[in-house]
Parts: sequence; structure tokens; C-alpha cells
Amino acid sequence: MNGYSLYNFVFLAGLLISVRVMVRGVERRVSVGDAIVRTRWATLAGALTMAGFLGSVLARLHMASDVTAAAALAGAIFGATSAGILVRRAVAMPVSDHEFDPRFELQGVPAMVIQTIPANGDGLVRLAAGAGAVHESLLPARSIDGTSIGVGVEVGVERVDDGVAFVEAWSAIEARL
Repeated sequence: MNGYSLYNFVFLAGLLISVRVMVRGVERRVSVGDAIVRTRWATLAGALTMAGFLGSVLARLHMASDVTAAAALAGAIFGATSAGILVRRAVAMPVSDHEFDPRFELQGVPAMVIQTIPANGDGLVRLAAGAGAVHESLLPARSIDGTSIGVGVEVGVERVDDGVAFVEAWSAIEARL
């Protein structure tokens, strides 16, 4: 096996470990709510990928083997360090996905307007029992597009901000579907 093939093998191993990291993630659950971030696989993937890439390119350019090995080692150190930093930063970022945002808990829930929602004003909607509540509940509501919605119109909840439901006429939602 020549140096070029060895570096290709190292590069491929790094890519395969990268796929493992993407599929399995870097968090390990210890108990409910607790998670340990393990950067071991991500740093190994970064090190192997960079070392294999640099070694392969330099071997292909017929550089001296000691220069190629030194560059591959430097690439491995750089790849491992940068992968570890990126994983730690990515884990530290707050989740901005609305799936975990409590404002969107009632998204898509049907409600009935029981007090007219004036244009750019507040009205009142009734949520049926089971729609995020044990009992029937009333919420102040606004139209998401600032239009007026009359009494008796069925609406869909888009989000709830500071106790105010932002709603849209169900007929408009159906038209988009």
C-alpha cells in the first residue's frame, strides 16, 4: 500500500465516522433532562478527514514523505480542534425551532370566535376541551393579518403571545391546503 492509498483510506474513514456523528449525534442521555455532550467521535472524524485529505493531495503532488506526514499531522490537529469547537458551539446555541417554543403549542387548533375580532384589535375565541386544555377555555384573540373576523366564524390558532391568540379564518387555511 503506497502513501497515496493510505491517505485515501484515512480520508474515507474520517468521512464514514462523520456520517456516524450525523446519524447518532453527539449527546448521550444520562437521565431524563440530562445529557452529556461527547465530542470524541466528532474530533476523530475531523482529524481523520483533514489528515487524509492533506496527505492524499500532497502525496499526489509527489511531495517528500516527511513533509506530507507533517502536513497530515498538522491537518489532524486542526481538524480535531475545529470539530471540537464547532460541536461545543452548536450544542450551546439556544433552540430556535418553533417545535419547542411554547407560543406554538396550540398551533393549528380550531377555535370559534365568540366576540368579534375588529381589524387590528382584540376579540375573544373559545377553544374546545382537549385542545390544550382540560375544560373549554376562552382566549383574547387577534387576526394574524389585521382583518376583522365576525362572531361564529371558525378560526385556526397560529400562536399564543402573552395570552393573546393570533388566529386566521379556517376558510383561508383550507384554501391554502
